[in-house]
Amino acid sequence: KADAHSPRPIAILCAGGALPFAVVEAMREAGRPFIVVAIEGIADPELSRLDATWLALGQLGKLFALLRRESCAGVVLVGAMNRPALGSMRIDAIGWTYLFDFLRNVRLGDDAMLRRMMRWFEIQGFPVLGVADVAPELVAPEGRLGKVTPPAKAVTAAIRGFACLDALSPFDVGQAVVAFGERIVAIEGAEGTDAMLARVAEIRREGRLPRGGQDGVLLKAAKVGQSLRVDMPVIGPLTIERAAGAGLAGVIIEAHRVLLLESASVLTAAEKAGLFLFGLKRGEVR
Repeated sequence: KADAHSPRPIAILCAGGALPFAVVEAMREAGRPFIVVAIEGIADPELSRLDATWLALGQLGKLFALLRRESCAGVVLVGAMNRPALGSMRIDAIGWTYLFDFLRNVRLGDDAMLRRMMRWFEIQGFPVLGVADVAPELVAPEGRLGKVTPPAKAVTAAIRGFACLDALSPFDVGQAVVAFGERIVAIEGAEGTDAMLARVAEIRREGRLPRGGQDGVLLKAAKVGQSLRVDMPVIGPLTIERAAGAGLAGVIIEAHRVLLLESASVLTAAEKAGLFLFGLKRGEVR
């Protein structure tokens, strides 16, 4: 198992979005050694200013050689990435070895596929750490976040949402639901949380949601049995904006199992929209 506090560097393998920047900043502030490896065509070009090494999808031989050359103690995989098209990959000899494993398992769900990918690194001697290991300050705490306290009916809706996600977890489906009391009105699929919230906004415009008062709650949580070393659920400012746009009353996140990206901006957005934000432990009733 890799030690997040090892004197040897941790490789931050960066896909898309803002999360890689947050992880880099957290490790830098903690004084931990790291190197940045960015995926061409997926990671933000601004990573170049962080002395990132750029590699194409499929160049696993080059990646493993780099990790050995830098004496890396392990790797953390961060950022958003869709399943790649084969034509977009530049596959080296080592990459071909693992490509066959990928193709054999391509029909697996996201969590199962990510577990396979973690195994590739471990076979090469590079344990995979989670964001919570290297940047624990990004993990959502328990309790009220911001100035608005959720009403009891919001917690009831969240408990209903947890039950829904628990039931769906064996199917490797989604990390979010929208609930109005006992009624689940939306479940996150492959489209992601933001697109699900856009769908809720459309349903509201069509008059198919309760009128009068904002009772809807977004619940964001990990799947039961999900490996939190990769694909840990994330919310950011856009999540809050989309929740407000969907006419929801607030957001409840699973405490200690969801990442809070750009927390200051998240709290500002929630306060501006009048939304509550609350960290709730699974199975806990308040």
